[in-house]
Amino acid sequence: MIVKKPRHRPQRSFPDAQRIIVECELDKCIHCDNNLVNHRAWHMRKTVQTMSGAVFVAGKSKECKNRLCTHFNKHYYASGVLKYSLPSSTYGLDVLAFIGWQHEHEHQQLIEIQEKLNQRGIEINERNVGKLYRQFLALLGVERLHIRYSKLAATAHEHGGLIWAISSSLSCRNRTSVTCTNSASTCNRV
Repeated sequence: MIVKKPRHRPQRSFPDAQRIIVECELDKCIHCDNNLVNHRAWHMRKTVQTMSGAVFVAGKSKECKNRLCTHFNKHYYASGVLKYSLPSSTYGLDVLAFIGWQHEHEHQQLIEIQEKLNQRGIEINERNVGKLYRQFLALLGVERLHIRYSKLAATAHEHGGLIWAISSSLSCRNRTSVTCTNSASTCNRV
């Protein structure tokens, strides 16, 4: 007899998870330069599964209490929580890197990566492995764009600006490309 697994997400409990409370890095309001006040509630909290075990991460915000400030009662959030995991993800950045490395360099299928992670004590299914792999590719793409745009910025600085042209030729694999041209040089497609 086949036993069906429940369709809802299983409740996961990590009672021994290390607790990390991250506070907002700012001390002063960026608009009025007055001291920020700690906000009592956490702006986010989650348990993150990492390669070294589960970690409970919470972020505490601060707020501006200067009534004359244009951003009175504005919350400033703890960006340090992003060192542990991406927003809306309960898996650590090291798990994301592991998945990317296994798929790209070890040429493993998603199901094989899932089995390896399960053996290491990380509770994950094949669908989430695929989702994290796509996030890995997106982060890798951002890094590649950053390199490309830094070269573009150097060209713009060198020549005092750029002239943009939009092309929709079929040579761009059915995509519209944006080309940067300048009287002194021509850049690659952006």
